Amino acid sequence: MFQEITSKNNDQLKYLRKLSSKSFRDSEGTFAIEGTKLFLEAVKNELRIKQIFITKDWLEINAGSNSDYLIALSENDVTVTIVNSSILSSISSLQKPEGIICVLSKISVPSGTFKRYVLLEDVQDPYNVGTIIRTADAAGFDCIVTSTKTADVYNEKVLRGSMGSVFHLPIYQVESLLDYVKQLKSQPITLIGTSLTGGSLWERKPLNGSFAIVMGNESQGMSHEMSECCDLLLKIPILGRAESLNVATAAGIIMYDLVRDFK
Repeated sequence: MFQEITSKNNDQLKYLRKLSSKSFRDSEGTFAIEGTKLFLEAVKNELRIKQIFITKDWLEINAGSNSDYLIALSENDVTVTIVNSSILSSISSLQKPEGIICVLSKISVPSGTFKRYVLLEDVQDPYNVGTIIRTADAAGFDCIVTSTKTADVYNEKVLRGSMGSVFHLPIYQVESLLDYVKQLKSQPITLIGTSLTGGSLWERKPLNGSFAIVMGNESQGMSHEMSECCDLLLKIPILGRAESLNVATAAGIIMYDLVRDFK
């Protein structure tokens, strides 16, 4: 039922290693996920899984419903390949691999209009991006829109940091986030920027209707051009001696504060 690979130089494994490159992911329209949690999220969200690599240890530990998923997938033309632990370690990005890696087709995201947006302007740390996506999902936001300089949503660290939330809401990468914002402003929407020169989050007026939050680069913040487009600039009061907050932490505080207006 399942095939087996015993050589680290197998072409399928070479292909999987290449998926660590964004340009290769883009050209192939595929990406890789690792770990049982992301595998189950992919199955639950009916993503197109193309190939699965597992160890015998993973099969033994996951005997039952999880292994039943593998059987069902293999019967639907998904290639399931057993590799030994040393081979899986050679293709894994984790220090302690869980024993399962999957190759999937990139997610097709239909266009649409939404009520609650998070816009990421050049947020470069993949763990920050993954955490923001996860928090936006938890806070009930409708979509994420990123600039080309923002960490790729299919980066393995973004995927792990999001804990599967990348599969729960649409995420768009646009060539020019500034142009996207200008088009967005043709709708009845409040564009909210984050800036040290903004008003206190604690003193803001209640929101009404659709809105979008812009989170800027970790070190530079929002660009001047993006700031000029915003209808409202907010800052989080710093009460202690820290000079600033991590962008993912700041995004979480602001997102949850804003959605209180609609509870």
